[in-house]
Parts: sequence; structure tokens; C-alpha cells
Amino acid sequence: MARKALLITGQESETVSTLARNLIEAGGMSLFARQMMQMQAAGVEEMHVVTDWFAQEFTREIENTRQRPERVLVHGTKDAPLKLLEHNMDGNCWFLLEEGVLLDDRIIQHVAQHPAPTAVALIPPLCFLEERTTHGIPVQFENIEGFFGSIAKLSSQTLSATVRKLNSLEGLPNALKAISRTADCAIVNVTDCPLYKAPEGREVDLVWYPLLKQKDGDTATDIMLHAAHRVGQDAAARFLYRPLEDFGAKWLSKAPILPLHIYGLAGLLGLYVTYLFAAGYIVPALICGFAFGILTGIDQKLAHLKRRTSKIDAFKPLINATLEWTWYLAIAYALYPVAGMASYILVLTLIAFRLADQIQVEFFRRMAACPLYNAAAFDRKFQIIASGRNISLWLLLPFVLFDYIYLGLAVISIYAIVTFFIHQLRVLYHTKALMEQNSDIFQRNFKQTKIL
Repeated sequence: MARKALLITGQESETVSTLARNLIEAGGMSLFARQMMQMQAAGVEEMHVVTDWFAQEFTREIENTRQRPERVLVHGTKDAPLKLLEHNMDGNCWFLLEEGVLLDDRIIQHVAQHPAPTAVALIPPLCFLEERTTHGIPVQFENIEGFFGSIAKLSSQTLSATVRKLNSLEGLPNALKAISRTADCAIVNVTDCPLYKAPEGREVDLVWYPLLKQKDGDTATDIMLHAAHRVGQDAAARFLYRPLEDFGAKWLSKAPILPLHIYGLAGLLGLYVTYLFAAGYIVPALICGFAFGILTGIDQKLAHLKRRTSKIDAFKPLINATLEWTWYLAIAYALYPVAGMASYILVLTLIAFRLADQIQVEFFRRMAACPLYNAAAFDRKFQIIASGRNISLWLLLPFVLFDYIYLGLAVISIYAIVTFFIHQLRVLYHTKALMEQNSDIFQRNFKQTKIL
């Protein structure tokens, strides 16, 4: 079943704004470029754009966007119905997009996965902030009122029956009513979309934001950055690095810079930190280590804004951890003339317990489908101060300033051990609870073998 998309925008009209709202920049690209990327991610092979005044601008955007459906065609308003019918084949699945709305991928997926051949996304009243839905398309389907959720899925038969109403922005509300009356149509409530996003490790509010003016692009960028914030961050990342990461990602999104460039710079900086530690320049090394944490955060958020992924993404946690471990080994190398093998013993202890901690935390995530730091209120609070790269470097700083670096190394090593055992107790606690909840056999065995 071939998937196709239809977008009506920028038309010659006395009553509808002739501004092509999806040419507004948001997150380093036009909304239209983002819509093409979203349609490609949804499996769309062919996209049709209906416009009158902005054919050249859209053609330029199509040529400059690599991540897009295989074919993107531009039609004028008068020719659109006939052209759409020519490309409409039996069994096709069409997506109808609203012109100028920043739309969450989860809403698109929710509508695409609905079993009904035709489905219209509906936003109930008061679902989003009033200043947003004020600019939405009000709709009423029988006894259901709300706003158009900016996407609808149409069967090939529904498209053929309503195609003459699908060539203008003015006629879109009436077209949606006609679509809702077809026999194979279902109304899909956007509030039913799952909010949990695995990469962020938390429930994230749905993104739905109409762009009306150029300045709305900055607000849309802020909304996307907020959606990219992750839970499970320590105090330094949450309270110190996050504002700098947001500012850096927002500023760099407007430049022809890819996330991979930022991560490459971070990798070089990480190697330089290793050199500085080994050479005994501890304070400059710590400062560069803090900058490394900020750059990796900018890389992640810039990738979210620009919808860029690479094959190296899966290896970034391992690369980051390896760089961090070389820092500690470099510190041990610098301290060896004074402390001897004791410095290496401390560092190897630190690395061993940090590695063991990461293994047990990852094991729990795979088993419970939930990261340990988000399993309960205590875990979320403890994660703020748990041993990690940022906390270790900031703990080391005061000892370095007062020339007690060896003592500082011992403190962060002991702190890694304490974090490991606290996490181990929490893993056992949550694992026991999961077993009792999901297995009658485990529950019976726990009761029968109870000691205290």
C-alpha cells in the first residue's frame, strides 16, 4: 500500500493569508522541510504541494532537502484536483497535512497506525493552551467538537470523493466535514497518543504549535528544545549546563553546522583533556572537561532540532565513557611520581565500580523497560547527586584548588563505590517488586522462603 501526502499552502486568496506559513524557519530549517522529513519517516513515497504564489520557494526547499519523500510535486490550485486524481491509485493511503503547524511525530504515528482506512485527528477543547488552539481549525463532527489535529489519513476512495474540496485553504474545514461523513472514517483523539519517549526516558508533552509570524519560529524552537530535555541528569547537567546547551543548540541551528561536527569537536576536546591531565595542568583540564559535557549536550539537542542521526550515535555512550576513563588514568599518571601505584589503584577502582554500575543499571532498564533513575521518586532524587562524569569532575575541583588532588581522587573513587551499592539495592528492590507483580510463582516463592 503506497503512502502519499497532500499539503495545501500559500494560496491566492482575499480572505486567507497569502503567507506560506510553512516557509517560516524553526529549529534551523523551514517548517516545510521538517514536514517533508516527517513524511519520509512515516513511509510516504509521494508528496503533493498545492500552492499558487510560492511555487519557486517550495521548489527551492525541495531541492535543498535530502531527507524527503522520493517524489515531491507542486501543483497550482486550479490544476490540483485533476493532478491528484491522476496520482490516486486504488489502495493508496493519503496524509492530509495542515499548512503551518509544528506537529509531533507521535500524532502522525498515532493516526497512521489507526486501523480505520480514513482517520481524522481531533484536538478536544482545552487540550492545549488557549492561545494555540485559537489559531487552529475549529471542526464539529456530529456531536464532537474541537480543533483539527493538523493531520488526517484518507483512503483512495475518500480522496476521490472529496478531491474537489481539497485544493484550497478556504475549503479545508468543509472538506474535513465531508471526510468525517464517509463510511470508513474514524475520529482519532490526540489525547490518546502515548506520551512516553524512550530516548528522553520520560513522558513528554505533545508538540502542537501553529506558526503565524516569523517570530513564532523562535518560540517553536524553544518548544522543541524543551521536549528534548532528558530526565536522569545530574545536578550539573540540569542546573548549569542545560541553559548553555539550549542557547548553543538554538544559535547553531541557524548555521550550516551538523551535530556530527559538534561531536567531533567534543571528541578532540576530550583527547585534549587527557593530555592536560597527564601533563599536570589539572585546573585547565577540569574546565575543558566541563566544556566537553556542554558540547555533548549541544550535539544531542542540535540533532533533535535538525532531525539528524548518524551511525556513530549508538557508539557515543561508549566513546564518552572511554574518554572519561582516560582522564582518570591520566590523573593517575600525573600523580605517579608522588603517590606511586596507589593513584592507579584508586583510578582502576573508580573505573571498575562505574563500569559495574552502568552494567547493572542497563540490565535493569532492559528487564523493566524503564531506566532505574525514573523507577521511583527516591531514584529520581538520588540521580541528581549520583556518581558520574559531571559530579566527579565538580567534586574534584575544590580539592584541586587547595592542592589536595590525591585526596580528591580518593573521594570520587569512594563515591563511585557508594553509588554502585545504592543502585544495587534499588535494583534488587525494584526487581523483587516486578517479580511479585508479574509472576505468581515468584510471589509464592518469596513468601515461602521469607526469613524475617
